Amino acid sequence: MLKKSVCIILCLCLAAAFFACSGKKEAAMRLEGESVSEAVYAYYLACYKQYWLSALGQTDDPSFWQTENEGVTNADRLTEISEEAIKKRLVCCYLFDKSGLKLTDSELYSVDKMIAGIKASLEDKNGIENDEVFKKLNVGESDLKEVLIMDSKVGAYQDYLYGENGVDKITDAEREDYYKNNYYRFELLYLMNSDFVRDESGNIVYDGDKNAKVTEISDERYEEKLALAKDILEKVRNGGDIREFIEEYSEQLEKGDYKNGHYLCSVNEYGTVISAAVMKLKTGETGLLQLPTGIYIIQRTELDDGGWGKEINQPGEDFYNFEDLVREYDFDNLVKPYYDKTETVKEITEKYKMEELPYTFSWQYLF
Repeated sequence: MLKKSVCIILCLCLAAAFFACSGKKEAAMRLEGESVSEAVYAYYLACYKQYWLSALGQTDDPSFWQTENEGVTNADRLTEISEEAIKKRLVCCYLFDKSGLKLTDSELYSVDKMIAGIKASLEDKNGIENDEVFKKLNVGESDLKEVLIMDSKVGAYQDYLYGENGVDKITDAEREDYYKNNYYRFELLYLMNSDFVRDESGNIVYDGDKNAKVTEISDERYEEKLALAKDILEKVRNGGDIREFIEEYSEQLEKGDYKNGHYLCSVNEYGTVISAAVMKLKTGETGLLQLPTGIYIIQRTELDDGGWGKEINQPGEDFYNFEDLVREYDFDNLVKPYYDKTETVKEITEKYKMEELPYTFSWQYLF
């Protein structure tokens, strides 16, 4: 889950940015003439705390932060990931300025409107500096304004690179390279841990929200489904065509959207257990999973050339964020050479522990 979330949060770096302005003005990070101030570093670390707890379905419990994975606590691991995202934003802002780009008057006016909106939303109407959580972090209005200015800069820089008249248009060759190195293709046959409710004609019954109605099944009925799945698995492993079995037996309502199979990207969540199982299989191998959501037969198949652009794959959701992922991959290659030039001032950053920062922080401003 952490690996997936890392990719998600780093992709989100193209939607926000950092810079030093007021509050505590000592630099927490530096890149030549650009820097992230202590106040802004603390602000975003608090944002990330809220984000991580929400994304991982956790509460602000000391046991969560102290839990170790491969000898590293969650607190240290998530702080490291968050600092990586901060560094990435700093590089992005540095490159914006280095490219000679400027924000328009309209973009700057939008920042002022956003600041006014944030101030109006605070319970304490005496200003951002007097808001309970902002005050704990020593973040002032000018700090927050600079963050929003950088937010606008990042959007403008992204458009400069990849927009309609962008200087770094993504090519089909780059799309294919990303696809071949990050995607997996597989077939899926799904049997529910329940049964559909059907009318007298055998048609599935739907509720008012157009969701298929289901009913619980007995242990005997489940064992019947499991036996069917094992029989199909054996036949497929002996050369049977899994597509034929999918058409006849699969209870996935959207199976018609996947006539060319399913695809997953290593940085997307398809379903953690299913994703992990697919990636462990060798091309051509078939496996069976029993999960609380049902019984799954999965077969990893060979990636087809240009699968990302085929019309037959578009009804599904396997490539819903493909362009964003390719752009992020290209952007990573652009910014990484600057990471070694970026200095993290440890005597500043180590004063802030993610697990000790305010939990009720409105991380919505991060995005």
